[in-house]
Amino acid sequence: MKHRNKQLAQIGLLVTGISCLGFSLNGAAAEAPGKVSSIQAGKAIAFNRAQGNCLACHALPGGTMAGNVGPALPMQGVTFQQMFQTKEKLVAFLGDPEKLFPYANMPEFGKNKVLTQTQLEQVADYLWSLK
Repeated sequence: MKHRNKQLAQIGLLVTGISCLGFSLNGAAAEAPGKVSSIQAGKAIAFNRAQGNCLACHALPGGTMAGNVGPALPMQGVTFQQMFQTKEKLVAFLGDPEKLFPYANMPEFGKNKVLTQTQLEQVADYLWSLK
């Protein structure tokens, strides 16, 4: 049972890592201008040590002083679309990760009011744009 809980926690960290970022705005270039600005805002939040602070736990391309608690992002072979199916599910995960994955070891950015709903959506736009 302990091993299973550890596996679930690791899966949670994996998903957490996925939810906190990667880097590649290649897909963003084809997006509408408003969406591009949302993607850029989401990246800024994710890299901001006083806001999303994804770099505290995840190594991200372009980020500095990255942590190693969560998986490096982006993960090879898994997209956010594959993990969450809809952007709304990704936003919900970012807001309250333990609701989706009970053993997720990730801050509850929305539940604890670290980020607003708009900021959660912007981070999700950024993550969703990663390929």
